[in-house]
Amino acid sequence: MAKLVNQLGMVLNGAQFRLIKKAGKAGDQIEKHNHPEAKVLFTVVKGKIKIFINESEEFIGEPGAVLFFDGDNYINAVLLEDSEVFITLVNKQTAVTNFTEFFK
Repeated sequence: MAKLVNQLGMVLNGAQFRLIKKAGKAGDQIEKHNHPEAKVLFTVVKGKIKIFINESEEFIGEPGAVLFFDGDNYINAVLLEDSEVFITLVNKQTAVTNFTEFFK
């Protein structure tokens, strides 16, 4: 059975992972925070977002790119254009042990 969802906020909330959809206007900010319980996939599906990891690494997220990182790190961001993003939080207890191996 399938389910099509198209709302903002928590899309899926399971034991192994959570999926969140966020949207905003150019100039909106994602305040500095972390997710120490998870491995994070940050997927921009619309617009352009400047993303900071631990205030020392900077990335430009655009459609087609996925940023992945350990949730122990802190993230904050600025929307450079009207944007939409999916954030997948994979529970570390159920995640692939070496997350980078997943992307080879």
